[in-house]
Amino acid sequence: MSIVSQLRHELGWGPETDLVEYSEGSRVIIEPRADMVRRIQDMALGARTESDSVVDDLLATRRSEAAVELHEIEGGH
Repeated sequence: MSIVSQLRHELGWGPETDLVEYSEGSRVIIEPRADMVRRIQDMALGARTESDSVVDDLLATRRSEAAVELHEIEGGH
């Protein structure tokens, strides 16, 4: 029995379970693709901003930076 086969059996992953493998530093991670997708979605939801819109926040930041630049160009320092 191979390591992956043994792990599949121990973790209840059948042959139909789509697994992904990747490394983090010196560790090798094997997990069901559905779990990885769910984890990434949870991370993205946790990264929400105050306005819940990354685009709105980016535009607000850019407008603020543009106002500062305009003020500096006009000699207001």
